[in-house]
Amino acid sequence: MSFYKNLKLKIKSNFPNLVRFLIKLRDNNFIIRVLKKPLILSVTKKVHGKKIVNSEKGVLFDFSIDNYVSYTFRPKKSENTIFNIETYDNSSTAIIIQGPLYGLENYVKETLYFYTKIFNNVLIILSTWEDECSKSFIDNFKDHKNIKILRNKKPKTIHNVNLQTASTIRALEYAEGEKIDFCLKTRTDCRIYKKNAIFFLKNLLKCYPVNKKYNLLHRIISCSIDTRKYRVYGLSDILLFSSTKNLIKYFNPNEFVNSLNEMGLGNYPCIKNETAVVNEIFLCARFLKENNFEIDWTLEDWWNKCRELFCIVDANSIDFFWYKYDWKYEQRFNTNYTSNFEQSLQFSDWLCLYNNPDFIFDKQLKEKWRIKDGIIEQ
Repeated sequence: MSFYKNLKLKIKSNFPNLVRFLIKLRDNNFIIRVLKKPLILSVTKKVHGKKIVNSEKGVLFDFSIDNYVSYTFRPKKSENTIFNIETYDNSSTAIIIQGPLYGLENYVKETLYFYTKIFNNVLIILSTWEDECSKSFIDNFKDHKNIKILRNKKPKTIHNVNLQTASTIRALEYAEGEKIDFCLKTRTDCRIYKKNAIFFLKNLLKCYPVNKKYNLLHRIISCSIDTRKYRVYGLSDILLFSSTKNLIKYFNPNEFVNSLNEMGLGNYPCIKNETAVVNEIFLCARFLKENNFEIDWTLEDWWNKCRELFCIVDANSIDFFWYKYDWKYEQRFNTNYTSNFEQSLQFSDWLCLYNNPDFIFDKQLKEKWRIKDGIIEQ
């Protein structure tokens, strides 16, 4: 028996699992498929004659076998972006960027540079904390007349809701003083890249006017990112667009715990009908209650309020980027191929509600929460 045949027999008898694995690779053409697949992707390649991005010094590897993986490239710096000469009606509109600067200084600085280039005739308001906003940061924008930076004192009671309402209401009141009719409220960890985003949102308000029987000038538009289909009153507070007056109502600066008690919900943490009254749920429920809308903390009521008062836009329709929580998995809320439902409420879902008064989703999928050892958990 030759040396190689003898070696083959020994391997088969001593390493049966390895042999089976190698046979499986051979039969599935695994090695051939991998070798045929380009492992290193060209980021600066031309697609239909144009580059995707102007500059990229890094390298992107793709070793996926069982899934199709697509990519979105967004410039980190405004200097790496070419802007065309299209202009849109952004009159009497402000973009509010609220939240902390700590750890986000460079990101926010570039966001402000982006907005000055892509949004014409827009007032840009950064509303942050005085202990996080240095003079050197402010000096970056001393020649930009359309940028207003508000340095606020933090509220005495530190809670995410109080922090958000304090910085947001300050910016909204400033915008109202400047006679701004519409505001787009965002956060310091977010960025919009779509040049026609504001014009698009204004047109949505025209296409889907709020019923005149309600004491509201317009609907309030939110984003599909973190607006939850099966979470009662789960309207995302990451991005909101409406009339300035509507948003002033929405971000009532009344202290969080005081408002909970006034709403009959008790102290935080609290649960109402198996729904956790966390930041965005609290803000939505309080807005409804204070504006004389009856609320019963059910999914049917949540979906009906979406139908009547709100509108949801898909994040990709305004090229919205949220620099937080597994941000590289951009469709994490929208698309899930491992369960039978999606978490987020998207525009297609909202339109089904809007055009069909009796339509509802599956109530059995409602999110249910509880308090255990003083902590809210699902």
